[in-house]
Amino acid sequence: MAAATKAKVTLIEAGAMGGDCLNTGCVPSKALIRSAKLAHDMRKANDFGITPVEPQIDFAAVMDRVAGVIDKIAPHDSVERYTDLGVEVLAGYARLVTPWEVEIALTDGSTQRLTARSVIIATGAAPVVPDLPGIKEVGALTTETLWQAMRGRDTAPKFMTVLGGGPIGVELAQAFQRLGSHVTLVEMVPHLLMREDIEVSDHVRMALERAGAAGAWSLAGEADRDQRISAIAASRYLSRGRRGRAIPVHPYRRA
Repeated sequence: MAAATKAKVTLIEAGAMGGDCLNTGCVPSKALIRSAKLAHDMRKANDFGITPVEPQIDFAAVMDRVAGVIDKIAPHDSVERYTDLGVEVLAGYARLVTPWEVEIALTDGSTQRLTARSVIIATGAAPVVPDLPGIKEVGALTTETLWQAMRGRDTAPKFMTVLGGGPIGVELAQAFQRLGSHVTLVEMVPHLLMREDIEVSDHVRMALERAGAAGAWSLAGEADRDQRISAIAASRYLSRGRRGRAIPVHPYRRA
């Protein structure tokens, strides 16, 4: 938008272009959900007057499709496209030196300093893996590592525990359950989707339970938490907590 108004714009990115949404968030999750919904619709086809069938899920093909959807959209978020739009794209890590100066540690080892009247910080968030007994030993996944870990598997994980009952945790729990995993969804507060009305939360919970997903809620007490977590038999943990990404800010003093 800024480049379209003829402003001089520099975009600094340390990771893959497209960020979370393209690579580990919106795009792969919605592609996975589409396959899962089709499997669900095949099982429930009698609701539409069609003989239901149990889908034969080629999980490797499902994950290949997810990767293909990312590849199809990636050119729209590419360095080449933004360069054509008039945006300078730099690969590296930035830090604010003063309110109007940004220092960039470029991936080639050099540094560069820019000055600007306006600086937009759009760093997104990073997954948080909670400090739970045994979680490191089971090979916990996050939404940043999930997609690569699932590539090449012939079937969905037999057991999966999703830690976090927010929108993303719920949608991934439902998707993997529909694709063949036995899913347990764990939430720290008494109900799912804590920002929604309790009626919405209850409706979602009942839908998940009807489909076969298990749940554990209200894990606030240490003893209760440890007891419930130790009772969950899972081959994969998926953590869905998020924390903001930090931008280093150099102390300064105005003259």
